[in-house]
Amino acid sequence: MHVTPNTVPETAPGGINHTARDAPSGTSSGTAAAAPFGAEPASGSSTGTGHAAGALSHEARPLPAGRPINPEAVISVRGLRKSFGRKEILHGLDFDIPANSICGLLGRNGAGKTTALSILSGQDRATQGDVSVMGREPFEDIETASHLCFARENQKYPESFKAGHVLKSAPWFFESWDQDFAERLVRMFRLPVETKIQKLSRGQLSSVAIVVGLASRAPLTFFDEPYLGLDATARQLFYDVMLQDYLEYPRTIVMSTHLIDEAADLLEKVLVIDDGRILMDADADSARSAAFSLSGPAAAVGQLTEGRSVLHSRRIGGLSSVTLAGQPDAGLAAAAAEQHLEIGPVGLQDLVAAIGSRPTDTVGETAGTPKESR
Repeated sequence: MHVTPNTVPETAPGGINHTARDAPSGTSSGTAAAAPFGAEPASGSSTGTGHAAGALSHEARPLPAGRPINPEAVISVRGLRKSFGRKEILHGLDFDIPANSICGLLGRNGAGKTTALSILSGQDRATQGDVSVMGREPFEDIETASHLCFARENQKYPESFKAGHVLKSAPWFFESWDQDFAERLVRMFRLPVETKIQKLSRGQLSSVAIVVGLASRAPLTFFDEPYLGLDATARQLFYDVMLQDYLEYPRTIVMSTHLIDEAADLLEKVLVIDDGRILMDADADSARSAAFSLSGPAAAVGQLTEGRSVLHSRRIGGLSSVTLAGQPDAGLAAAAAEQHLEIGPVGLQDLVAAIGSRPTDTVGETAGTPKESR
């Protein structure tokens, strides 16, 4: 969905309504609504960027002419940098995310995923670079915020809020909120709606975020590590329900995760981030075939991989396992078979680990150097 930059609604659709929309029953119109929702009521507190937290703008702020963004993408980022004090966290990110797709923002903890999502959702400002979300700069922009949801388990709520209050507040923020779906999700995830947020376990807080993120049906939905604290059964339930609802109600979903193999089958696009840099930007099918492994006696493996693009190698005693970029050619396959070496696929989790790791986890010589990614 593309929002015309010079069109500004009189009120924030489905969001922070300053005119005729009534507060949902059971909540106070004078209470700050829970806001994992991209748009947050102004609190007067400082964000550290020189702006009041949640001070969303009603003014049309079209993107500067001539900036190198992709107008076909729902999200387009060029040269994104983010620093906290003197420490730079994001180092010049460039990527596009197409509309109506599920994109995985993949990487280890501390890679920069949450920082990137905070900027994309308009809750933080880039230090440098261009960020276009639905054709607009997202930071504190109420038009952009009214079309997105940022779901995370560590969302802050008023101290008196119960889980049920969060769900009653949600229609303030989302035009497409589906109350029946939300109630089904509450039952699926066994969410105690009468329990105060402060008393919920980490898994239950994740369930709150999942219910809000899915039932919002926001055109652009961000999930930041949405499964934290959930057991394997509940995580699989989330994946299954998300995929089914996405197929019925297409929208753009960006999900950060480090449990990559669990979510791999959902993804249509893959962004691998490590140490604040994009190491891979590919469609999911290309990512799944981006590498292969070669295993066997270290000397033979080293001989066959000499001069090739080695992402990572691991050596235990006299045996070596190497991850190589691309797919094996006929010559390599024949030589590997002759020397009784094993060629195998590399799963997305192992690929991300390989391209985000040091070239070797071995004691002794490495078979090569990793492919440099930019």
